[in-house]
Amino acid sequence: MRRKGILNVKLGRAISEMGHDDIMLVVDAGYPMAYEDRVIDLALCPGVPDLLTVLRAIRQDMWVEAYHMIDDAKANNPNAWNGVADVFPDALPGVKPNAWFHEDGYRNAKFIVRTGAWMPWGNVALVSGIPVQEWFGNTGGTVPDSWTERHALNVKHGMTGVE
Repeated sequence: MRRKGILNVKLGRAISEMGHDDIMLVVDAGYPMAYEDRVIDLALCPGVPDLLTVLRAIRQDMWVEAYHMIDDAKANNPNAWNGVADVFPDALPGVKPNAWFHEDGYRNAKFIVRTGAWMPWGNVALVSGIPVQEWFGNTGGTVPDSWTERHALNVKHGMTGVE
């Protein structure tokens, strides 16, 4: 039996299959989608599991370089907006229009994780990242200047490499 981390088999497998720059959508209970192999439905009942609980679990197992929320979320769902920022303080935040989540985001997401989140604007696109220092450390060179800021953010928030 697994000692810690994500116990859901499909979600654990999905995280293992994520590559750099792949997108995982983590969506609320009302998100419209077709149920296909890339969908991981965790919803049990309204509010269970909630968005932030799912994101905290994903953070333990996945390098998240950036995340995007619906552009209206900051004004209309500050609990989700601030909560996601707290879960991923070392990721680069961004916004996308609601239509992106239902069109390009939906088409391009490698996986879609449905939570029981019972709220509007409760969708987050996670962009998979890399452990910067370790990744570039195997080159024999130094971390390129374009990545030093990302690495500094990782270190500041305790994400220094693979344990």
